[in-house]
Amino acid sequence: MISESNKYQFYIGTSRGTLLTSQCDPKEKIKHTSREDASELTALTFGRSEDEIIAGYENGECQIYNSLTDKFVKSVTNLEGDGKVCGIGCINKTVIVGRHDGIINLWNGKKNDYFSIDLDEKGSMNVLCQNTNREGIVGTGGEFNDLKLWNVETKQAIFKAKSMGHDELNLPIPTSIRGICYFPENEWLTACATKEGHVLLYDDRAQRRPVVKFFEQKASFTCLSTAFRERQCLVGTTKGYMLLLDMKAGKCLNTFMSFSGSVTSIQCDPNEPVVASTSLDRHLRIHNMETKALLNKVYLKQSLTRLLMKPIVKEEPKEEELNAETNKEIDQEYEELFNNMETVSEEIEKVKKQKRKSVSTEESKKIKKKKKKVVKVDE
Repeated sequence: MISESNKYQFYIGTSRGTLLTSQCDPKEKIKHTSREDASELTALTFGRSEDEIIAGYENGECQIYNSLTDKFVKSVTNLEGDGKVCGIGCINKTVIVGRHDGIINLWNGKKNDYFSIDLDEKGSMNVLCQNTNREGIVGTGGEFNDLKLWNVETKQAIFKAKSMGHDELNLPIPTSIRGICYFPENEWLTACATKEGHVLLYDDRAQRRPVVKFFEQKASFTCLSTAFRERQCLVGTTKGYMLLLDMKAGKCLNTFMSFSGSVTSIQCDPNEPVVASTSLDRHLRIHNMETKALLNKVYLKQSLTRLLMKPIVKEEPKEEELNAETNKEIDQEYEELFNNMETVSEEIEKVKKQKRKSVSTEESKKIKKKKKKVVKVDE
């Protein structure tokens, strides 16, 4: 497998409530962190600091995990509502926790504030996703619960999507939302994927109905994630394949077919064409979005539900260390120069030898001249 996938740290939630940590390195052991009373892990997000990860469970609990110590360090307590945790977000020091019955909790460590969204009798909230491009905005959706955008500070809905209308038989088209994502290049765009096979793009400045639609007739979508290119996203299905969509025109660009179970979670690198995904076949897969090549595949022995990926950034050496290294190199160069240099005494002897040679050559020349003169006189 290609080592490109080793540049990331992966945090994977399981149906047993265990949080797995891996770098997709065969030499490295996969770390398991769990709690005795934990149920299925249903929500996972990065927290209020670089080392904090917040996990939500089916039994309604919410725990804070420290990635440096590999331990759950704190519980998010006094949460209102019933049912599973369907989504988590963070705004400054406030943790946003959504529950299945439509209650949104705002927990700041000391006290908990909350408000309820409008649900029908049959309605439920299955997704809560924070828009990091717009401060204080979260999106919600679920069964009989169309996409809504909420301002957490005012506790008011700023956008409510209209229904899809009626089909050819004059029956209302259902929209059971299973995933929500946002596009960093445009803070007003929101996409959602439905159980019925729709991916809908909304612009809350323009209209309440979708501005772009994509429909896969025989598909049922499970999760959604923004891709690294403009207005592209990836969506997973219950039939074990993943689609790369261009939401400018509502077209499918690539299909990834290497799964043997429903796709449960998708995460993309925001700057490179690398996508990680988990599925019910208990594998973590890393693909190249452009070539569709499978970069890595890891069997994790448990049913996988949620996924986070984080690029591993190598720390640059400090200025003091760099200065020390350069000084060492300079010292070594000077030592080599001094070792190669000849001593002063050797140089003096060389000079003397050169003088002696020059003197001897001059004397020999004088003798030769005298001999020539003597010969001339005899003649």
